[in-house]
Amino acid sequence: MPLCAEVGYWELAEEYGMSALRKMLNLPPKEPKGGDEGNTAAEDASVETPLPEAGEGRATPSRAPAALGWAEEEESSGRSAARKAGRVAIWLVIGLAAFTGVRTWIFPTKPPAPVEQADPQAEARKNNVPEAEAQQVAARFARSYMNWNAADPDSRAKELEADLAKGVDPKLGWNGAGVQLVAQTIPGTVTQVGGKRARVRVDVRVSVVTGSGKNQRTATSWRGLEVPVAQGKGRVVVTGQPAMVGMPTAADYKAPDGPEADSQLSGLTRDTVKDFLKSWAAGSEDQAAAPGADIQPLGLGLSLDTLDSWVVDAGSGDKRLGTATVRWKLGGAQIQQTYQITLTKVSASSASRWQVEAVTAKTA
Repeated sequence: MPLCAEVGYWELAEEYGMSALRKMLNLPPKEPKGGDEGNTAAEDASVETPLPEAGEGRATPSRAPAALGWAEEEESSGRSAARKAGRVAIWLVIGLAAFTGVRTWIFPTKPPAPVEQADPQAEARKNNVPEAEAQQVAARFARSYMNWNAADPDSRAKELEADLAKGVDPKLGWNGAGVQLVAQTIPGTVTQVGGKRARVRVDVRVSVVTGSGKNQRTATSWRGLEVPVAQGKGRVVVTGQPAMVGMPTAADYKAPDGPEADSQLSGLTRDTVKDFLKSWAAGSEDQAAAPGADIQPLGLGLSLDTLDSWVVDAGSGDKRLGTATVRWKLGGAQIQQTYQITLTKVSASSASRWQVEAVTAKTA
């Protein structure tokens, strides 16, 4: 292909591409270049005009050129740079679109990792003292702390050192006098204070001996104690002197109204319940209970004194609930207790009867 034809081909292709891009971008059409109008005029002028015949007395005009061809116009440097920049921009857009598409095929976009929500309570618990271990250490320490005897002060100090942080004086404020015995310790609430420190509530049952000889007396009472603990290296330790605190006092409580009574069934089953209670105290409850009942024995030294009251709740069906007020003989004394007893109807052949299936404490 001749060089001039090849150049013209690429210029036409470029012009076509720019026209398509203008349509895509909704741009105004390109204005005609200088010389385009001249080309049109030249095309018009290329048409031959008939000449006047000889003898008309007019001068013969010179004949117009047969054709004028394309008028060349030099392109300014600014316009040439703009055209090249536009061409580069087009290829950049095409390349970017191709690259983005291929990249998403090979490396698909991953969903963002879920953001973990911080739990302030979980973070705070990391600085807590283990509750079970704190209660165990505090209860053992409280027993040694509240137990003293002036005749043997070293035994108390040795026991306390086992749970104290190193460097704490094991006397912990005791002056070395008096006698006090501990019967029981019950660990309670653990109050976390942060920084792997806490306070443990311990209820201590103590016996205090006063007087001597015939005047000697032993008084027992409950004492409340708060023990400071902390998470040491490998275990929980007591960090210093505990403090005695008050014991809980009685609180108001109103029991809900009980159900109505079934007087007829109460009278019908009273002897059944009484016989069961006697057998229960004697250790032969299996003989008086309903088949399949799982009732544990009471143990030795207990006997039935009286069945003070027995009331069956109103209802229907083969299982009924009732309340029994019982007076036991134990340790040379009488003690009254209240039970909730479950009755079940047991049928054999054509006969049926009520028997005790379960016995629990009465919930008011």
